[in-house]
Amino acid sequence: MSRLRRSVPSLGALAAFEAAARLGGFTKAAGELGVTQAAISRQIRVLETDLGKPLFVRGNRVVELTAAGRLLAEAVSESFTRMASAIDEIREGRDLTTLTVSTSLAFSHFWLLPRLPSFRVAHPDVKLSVLSSDYAVDLRLGEADVAIRYGKPPFRDGHSVASLPEIAYPVASPALVERLPHPITSDTLNHLPLIEGEPRERQWLSWPKWFALAGIDAIPRRGILTFNHYSDAVYAAITGEGVILGWHRLLERPLGDGRLTRVGDVQVEIEEAHHVVVASDKLDLPTVGAFVEWITAGFDGCA
Repeated sequence: MSRLRRSVPSLGALAAFEAAARLGGFTKAAGELGVTQAAISRQIRVLETDLGKPLFVRGNRVVELTAAGRLLAEAVSESFTRMASAIDEIREGRDLTTLTVSTSLAFSHFWLLPRLPSFRVAHPDVKLSVLSSDYAVDLRLGEADVAIRYGKPPFRDGHSVASLPEIAYPVASPALVERLPHPITSDTLNHLPLIEGEPRERQWLSWPKWFALAGIDAIPRRGILTFNHYSDAVYAAITGEGVILGWHRLLERPLGDGRLTRVGDVQVEIEEAHHVVVASDKLDLPTVGAFVEWITAGFDGCA
Protein backbone atom coordinates (compact mmCIF):
# COMPACT_ATOMS: atom_id res chain seq x y z
CA MET A 1 0.00 0.00 0.00
CA SER A 2 2.83 2.42 0.80
CA ARG A 3 4.35 1.75 -2.63
CA LEU A 4 0.96 2.43 -4.23
CA ARG A 5 0.66 5.76 -2.44
CA ARG A 6 4.11 6.77 -3.59
CA SER A 7 3.46 5.71 -7.20
CA VAL A 8 -0.03 7.11 -7.80
CA PRO A 9 -0.40 10.89 -8.22
CA SER A 10 -3.06 12.86 -6.36
CA LEU A 11 -6.67 12.15 -7.26
CA GLY A 12 -7.17 15.85 -7.93
CA ALA A 13 -4.50 15.87 -10.62
CA LEU A 14 -5.87 12.65 -12.13
CA ALA A 15 -9.41 14.06 -12.12
CA ALA A 16 -8.22 17.19 -13.93
CA PHE A 17 -6.33 15.07 -16.46
CA GLU A 18 -9.27 12.71 -17.04
CA ALA A 19 -11.67 15.58 -17.67
CA ALA A 20 -9.27 17.33 -20.06
CA ALA A 21 -8.56 14.08 -21.94
CA ARG A 22 -12.25 13.16 -22.22
CA LEU A 23 -13.47 16.65 -23.18
CA GLY A 24 -10.50 17.53 -25.39
CA GLY A 25 -9.50 20.77 -23.72
CA PHE A 26 -8.46 22.48 -20.49
CA THR A 27 -11.22 25.12 -20.64
CA LYS A 28 -13.98 22.51 -20.97
CA ALA A 29 -12.46 20.51 -18.14
CA ALA A 30 -12.38 23.63 -15.96
CA GLY A 31 -16.05 24.28 -16.66
CA GLU A 32 -17.04 20.73 -15.75
CA LEU A 33 -15.02 20.71 -12.52
CA GLY A 34 -15.92 24.26 -11.51
CA VAL A 35 -12.36 25.61 -11.40
CA THR A 36 -10.28 27.96 -13.54
CA GLN A 37 -8.50 26.94 -16.72
CA ALA A 38 -5.24 27.93 -15.02
CA ALA A 39 -5.95 25.47 -12.19
CA ILE A 40 -6.47 22.62 -14.67
CA SER A 41 -3.28 23.54 -16.52
CA ARG A 42 -1.34 23.69 -13.25
CA GLN A 43 -2.61 20.27 -12.11
CA ILE A 44 -1.64 18.69 -15.40
CA ARG A 45 1.79 20.32 -15.35
CA VAL A 46 2.36 18.83 -11.90
CA LEU A 47 1.25 15.44 -13.20
CA GLU A 48 3.57 15.64 -16.21
CA THR A 49 6.48 16.65 -13.98
CA ASP A 50 5.74 13.71 -11.67
CA LEU A 51 5.60 11.24 -14.56
CA GLY A 52 8.51 12.77 -16.45
CA LYS A 53 6.63 12.79 -19.77
CA PRO A 54 4.25 15.16 -21.56
CA LEU A 55 0.64 13.99 -21.59
CA PHE A 56 -0.70 16.53 -24.08
CA VAL A 57 0.54 18.18 -27.25
CA ARG A 58 -0.56 21.77 -26.77
CA GLY A 59 -1.65 23.67 -29.86
CA ASN A 60 -3.51 26.87 -30.63
CA ARG A 61 -6.76 26.37 -28.66
CA VAL A 62 -6.42 22.61 -29.17
CA VAL A 63 -4.77 19.92 -27.05
CA GLU A 64 -4.14 16.35 -28.11
CA LEU A 65 -3.03 13.38 -26.06
CA THR A 66 0.48 12.01 -26.49
CA ALA A 67 1.07 8.24 -26.55
CA ALA A 68 1.73 8.36 -22.80
CA GLY A 69 -1.40 10.46 -22.35
CA ARG A 70 -3.57 7.96 -24.24
CA LEU A 71 -2.23 5.10 -22.11
CA LEU A 72 -2.93 6.95 -18.87
CA ALA A 73 -6.32 8.23 -20.06
CA GLU A 74 -7.52 4.69 -20.77
CA ALA A 75 -6.46 3.45 -17.35
CA VAL A 76 -7.78 6.46 -15.42
CA SER A 77 -11.11 6.53 -17.25
CA GLU A 78 -11.65 2.83 -16.63
CA SER A 79 -10.68 3.16 -12.95
CA PHE A 80 -13.00 6.12 -12.39
CA THR A 81 -15.84 4.24 -14.06
CA ARG A 82 -15.28 1.25 -11.80
CA MET A 83 -15.16 3.43 -8.70
CA ALA A 84 -18.39 5.17 -9.70
CA SER A 85 -20.10 1.83 -10.29
CA ALA A 86 -18.91 0.49 -6.94
CA ILE A 87 -20.09 3.61 -5.12
CA ASP A 88 -23.50 3.43 -6.80
CA GLU A 89 -23.79 -0.23 -5.85
CA ILE A 90 -22.86 0.48 -2.22
CA ARG A 91 -25.34 3.35 -2.00
CA GLU A 92 -28.22 1.53 -3.64
CA GLY A 93 -27.55 -2.04 -2.56
CA ARG A 94 -26.82 -4.93 -4.91
CA ASP A 95 -29.15 -5.27 -7.86
CA LEU A 96 -29.62 -9.00 -8.39
CA THR A 97 -30.82 -8.42 -11.96
CA THR A 98 -27.53 -6.83 -13.06
CA LEU A 99 -24.56 -8.82 -14.33
CA THR A 100 -21.12 -7.31 -14.92
CA VAL A 101 -18.81 -9.19 -17.27
CA SER A 102 -15.14 -8.29 -17.78
CA THR A 103 -13.42 -9.32 -21.00
CA SER A 104 -10.51 -8.37 -23.19
CA LEU A 105 -11.16 -6.04 -26.10
CA ALA A 106 -10.48 -8.79 -28.61
CA PHE A 107 -12.72 -11.40 -26.99
CA SER A 108 -15.49 -8.87 -26.58
CA HIS A 109 -15.27 -7.69 -30.18
CA PHE A 110 -14.78 -10.96 -32.03
CA TRP A 111 -16.54 -13.55 -29.86
CA LEU A 112 -18.90 -12.07 -27.28
CA LEU A 113 -20.63 -9.17 -29.02
CA PRO A 114 -21.65 -11.07 -32.19
CA ARG A 115 -23.35 -13.69 -29.99
CA LEU A 116 -24.79 -11.36 -27.35
CA PRO A 117 -28.25 -10.99 -28.98
CA SER A 118 -29.00 -14.64 -28.20
CA PHE A 119 -28.29 -14.02 -24.50
CA ARG A 120 -30.52 -10.95 -24.52
CA VAL A 121 -33.34 -12.98 -26.07
CA ALA A 122 -32.93 -15.82 -23.57
CA HIS A 123 -32.60 -13.51 -20.54
CA PRO A 124 -34.36 -10.21 -21.30
CA ASP A 125 -34.63 -9.28 -17.60
CA VAL A 126 -30.86 -9.36 -16.99
CA LYS A 127 -29.22 -5.94 -17.15
CA LEU A 128 -25.82 -6.70 -18.63
CA SER A 129 -22.74 -4.49 -18.20
CA VAL A 130 -19.68 -5.40 -20.28
CA LEU A 131 -16.27 -4.06 -19.25
CA SER A 132 -13.98 -4.41 -22.29
CA SER A 133 -10.33 -3.76 -21.51
CA ASP A 134 -6.94 -5.42 -21.78
CA TYR A 135 -6.35 -4.62 -18.11
CA ALA A 136 -7.38 -7.60 -15.97
CA VAL A 137 -9.90 -6.80 -13.25
CA ASP A 138 -9.63 -8.24 -9.75
CA LEU A 139 -12.84 -10.12 -9.03
CA ARG A 140 -12.13 -10.07 -5.30
CA LEU A 141 -12.66 -6.31 -5.34
CA GLY A 142 -16.14 -6.63 -6.79
CA GLU A 143 -15.15 -5.03 -10.11
CA ALA A 144 -17.08 -7.67 -12.05
CA ASP A 145 -19.15 -10.79 -11.46
CA VAL A 146 -17.59 -12.80 -14.27
CA ALA A 147 -14.31 -12.42 -16.16
CA ILE A 148 -13.48 -13.97 -19.53
CA ARG A 149 -9.76 -14.44 -19.13
CA TYR A 150 -7.08 -15.93 -21.37
CA GLY A 151 -4.53 -17.94 -19.42
CA LYS A 152 -4.03 -21.07 -17.38
CA PRO A 153 -5.67 -21.89 -14.02
CA PRO A 154 -5.60 -21.49 -11.13
CA PHE A 155 -6.62 -17.82 -11.01
CA ARG A 156 -6.02 -16.04 -7.73
CA ASP A 157 -9.31 -14.14 -7.74
CA GLY A 158 -11.83 -16.77 -8.86
CA HIS A 159 -12.71 -20.20 -10.20
CA SER A 160 -12.65 -21.29 -13.84
CA VAL A 161 -16.11 -22.77 -14.53
CA ALA A 162 -15.77 -23.19 -18.31
CA SER A 163 -13.02 -22.95 -20.91
CA LEU A 164 -12.48 -22.66 -24.63
CA PRO A 165 -9.19 -24.27 -25.82
CA GLU A 166 -7.22 -22.59 -28.57
CA ILE A 167 -5.06 -23.28 -31.60
CA ALA A 168 -2.85 -20.57 -33.09
CA TYR A 169 -1.63 -20.22 -36.65
CA PRO A 170 -0.73 -17.37 -39.04
CA VAL A 171 -3.63 -15.66 -40.83
CA ALA A 172 -3.98 -12.85 -43.34
CA SER A 173 -6.43 -11.48 -45.89
CA PRO A 174 -7.06 -13.76 -48.89
CA ALA A 175 -5.82 -11.01 -51.23
CA LEU A 176 -2.48 -10.82 -49.42
CA VAL A 177 -2.09 -14.61 -49.29
CA GLU A 178 -2.49 -14.75 -53.08
CA ARG A 179 0.47 -12.40 -53.43
CA LEU A 180 2.75 -14.31 -51.04
CA PRO A 181 5.43 -16.65 -52.41
CA HIS A 182 4.35 -20.31 -52.36
CA PRO A 183 4.68 -22.82 -50.91
CA ILE A 184 4.54 -21.26 -47.45
CA THR A 185 6.50 -23.48 -45.07
CA SER A 186 8.03 -23.16 -41.62
CA ASP A 187 11.25 -22.03 -43.33
CA THR A 188 9.58 -19.15 -45.18
CA LEU A 189 7.28 -17.84 -42.44
CA ASN A 190 9.99 -15.57 -41.06
CA HIS A 191 10.17 -13.73 -44.38
CA LEU A 192 6.50 -12.73 -44.40
CA PRO A 193 5.23 -9.24 -43.45
CA LEU A 194 4.46 -10.01 -39.81
CA ILE A 195 2.21 -7.81 -37.69
CA GLU A 196 3.08 -7.78 -34.01
CA GLY A 197 1.03 -7.22 -30.91
CA GLU A 198 2.23 -5.91 -27.58
CA PRO A 199 -0.31 -7.49 -25.23
CA ARG A 200 -0.68 -6.26 -21.66
CA GLU A 201 -1.12 -9.81 -20.40
CA ARG A 202 1.99 -11.97 -20.63
CA GLN A 203 -0.05 -15.12 -21.28
CA TRP A 204 -0.98 -13.92 -24.78
CA LEU A 205 1.15 -15.53 -27.44
CA SER A 206 3.86 -13.57 -29.25
CA TRP A 207 5.56 -14.39 -32.54
CA PRO A 208 8.84 -15.49 -30.82
CA LYS A 209 6.94 -17.83 -28.47
CA TRP A 210 4.84 -19.20 -31.33
CA PHE A 211 7.96 -19.87 -33.43
CA ALA A 212 9.50 -21.74 -30.49
CA LEU A 213 6.36 -23.82 -29.85
CA ALA A 214 6.10 -24.60 -33.57
CA GLY A 215 9.68 -25.90 -33.54
CA ILE A 216 10.87 -23.25 -35.99
CA ASP A 217 14.57 -22.63 -35.45
CA ALA A 218 14.52 -18.93 -36.23
CA ILE A 219 13.98 -15.62 -34.49
CA PRO A 220 11.11 -13.74 -36.16
CA ARG A 221 12.07 -10.43 -37.67
CA ARG A 222 10.72 -7.22 -36.24
CA GLY A 223 7.17 -6.79 -37.48
CA ILE A 224 6.21 -4.22 -40.09
CA LEU A 225 3.41 -2.99 -37.82
CA THR A 226 2.93 -3.14 -34.05
CA PHE A 227 -0.31 -2.67 -32.12
CA ASN A 228 -1.02 -2.67 -28.41
CA HIS A 229 -4.55 -4.05 -28.96
CA TYR A 230 -5.02 -7.39 -30.72
CA SER A 231 -8.29 -6.25 -32.29
CA ASP A 232 -6.42 -3.45 -34.11
CA ALA A 233 -3.90 -5.99 -35.40
CA VAL A 234 -6.75 -8.15 -36.68
CA TYR A 235 -8.30 -5.29 -38.64
CA ALA A 236 -4.90 -4.40 -40.09
CA ALA A 237 -4.62 -7.98 -41.32
CA ILE A 238 -8.15 -7.90 -42.75
CA THR A 239 -7.21 -4.84 -44.82
CA GLY A 240 -4.16 -6.64 -46.19
CA GLU A 241 -1.41 -4.99 -44.15
CA GLY A 242 0.32 -8.19 -43.09
CA VAL A 243 0.18 -11.53 -41.29
CA ILE A 244 -0.96 -11.92 -37.68
CA LEU A 245 -1.14 -14.79 -35.22
CA GLY A 246 -4.69 -16.04 -35.42
CA TRP A 247 -6.58 -17.69 -32.58
CA HIS A 248 -8.76 -20.30 -34.27
CA ARG A 249 -11.82 -19.98 -32.02
CA LEU A 250 -11.52 -16.29 -31.27
CA LEU A 251 -11.47 -15.46 -34.99
CA GLU A 252 -14.04 -18.05 -36.00
CA ARG A 253 -16.27 -15.49 -37.73
CA PRO A 254 -13.73 -13.54 -39.82
CA LEU A 255 -12.17 -16.87 -40.80
CA GLY A 256 -15.58 -18.31 -41.63
CA ASP A 257 -16.78 -15.39 -43.73
CA GLY A 258 -13.54 -15.13 -45.71
CA ARG A 259 -12.16 -11.87 -44.33
CA LEU A 260 -9.17 -13.85 -43.07
CA THR A 261 -7.60 -17.11 -44.17
CA ARG A 262 -4.81 -19.37 -42.94
CA VAL A 263 -1.25 -18.82 -44.06
CA GLY A 264 0.52 -22.16 -44.49
CA ASP A 265 -0.34 -25.26 -42.47
CA VAL A 266 1.82 -24.84 -39.34
CA GLN A 267 -0.24 -24.55 -36.15
CA VAL A 268 0.32 -24.74 -32.41
CA GLU A 269 -1.97 -26.14 -29.74
CA ILE A 270 -1.74 -23.83 -26.75
CA GLU A 271 -1.79 -24.71 -23.05
CA GLU A 272 -3.67 -21.51 -22.26
CA ALA A 273 -7.38 -21.12 -23.05
CA HIS A 274 -10.22 -18.63 -22.74
CA HIS A 275 -11.66 -19.21 -19.26
CA VAL A 276 -14.91 -18.10 -17.65
CA VAL A 277 -13.76 -17.05 -14.18
CA VAL A 278 -16.21 -16.39 -11.34
CA ALA A 279 -15.46 -15.01 -7.89
CA SER A 280 -16.21 -17.37 -5.00
CA ASP A 281 -18.97 -15.16 -3.59
CA LYS A 282 -20.74 -14.88 -6.95
CA LEU A 283 -21.03 -18.57 -7.87
CA ASP A 284 -24.60 -18.87 -6.60
CA LEU A 285 -26.02 -15.72 -8.20
CA PRO A 286 -28.85 -16.51 -10.66
CA THR A 287 -27.53 -14.01 -13.21
CA VAL A 288 -24.08 -15.61 -13.09
CA GLY A 289 -25.58 -19.07 -13.50
CA ALA A 290 -27.59 -17.95 -16.50
CA PHE A 291 -24.56 -16.38 -18.18
CA VAL A 292 -22.29 -19.37 -17.46
CA GLU A 293 -24.87 -21.78 -18.90
CA TRP A 294 -25.26 -19.62 -22.02
CA ILE A 295 -21.55 -19.11 -22.71
CA THR A 296 -20.71 -22.77 -21.99
CA ALA A 297 -23.19 -23.77 -24.68
CA GLY A 298 -21.47 -21.28 -26.99
CA PHE A 299 -18.07 -22.79 -26.22
CA ASP A 300 -19.39 -26.28 -26.94
CA GLY A 301 -20.72 -25.06 -30.29
CA CYS A 302 -17.35 -23.71 -31.46
CA ALA A 303 -15.55 -25.73 -34.09
